Amino acid sequence: MAQDNTQVNNETDIEVTDNKDGVIDETNTSDETKNTEEQTVETKIPYNRFKAKVDEANALKEKLAEIERQQQAEATEKLESQNEYKTLYEQALETIKANKADALNATKTSKLVQAGYDEGQIEVLRNTIAGETDEEITQAVEAVTSVIPPKKSYIDPTPMGGGDGKPGPVDKEEVGRSAISKVLHKIKL
Repeated sequence: MAQDNTQVNNETDIEVTDNKDGVIDETNTSDETKNTEEQTVETKIPYNRFKAKVDEANALKEKLAEIERQQQAEATEKLESQNEYKTLYEQALETIKANKADALNATKTSKLVQAGYDEGQIEVLRNTIAGETDEEITQAVEAVTSVIPPKKSYIDPTPMGGGDGKPGPVDKEEVGRSAISKVLHKIKL
């Protein structure tokens, strides 16, 4: 009966194991530590691979939509053949209602984006906007904007100072000089 003999070469970090079957296994122990380190580092996906996966997902979504349309058409034909027009009418009304709700939400979202709100604010404020027409929605967004202003993604510049309100780059030597000058004028020699 063969024993497991294990040898480790410290220079190359390769572990050589002779197992019971007489097969020699070589494993690189440093690869194992590298794998755990690489798991913590964010890996980047090449664009062409990403694009291929997105295209594949979009193709599957289109195929699913086509299958759903076919099933809907078959169900409609079946109901028509059974003279169940009331059910068809109710389904059409539900579809119209869903489409109107989606269009209304899209309009509200676009008006809120135009007002300068970010995604988080839009999710909260979309349900507070009342109205069915563009004019009503615009008036509601203006009312909300007067009460809840959108978050600004910039610094307000000083009124008479000019510039954009952003500090310019300062090197470390300049910071040191200004600190020394502040201290030296207070010290009497």
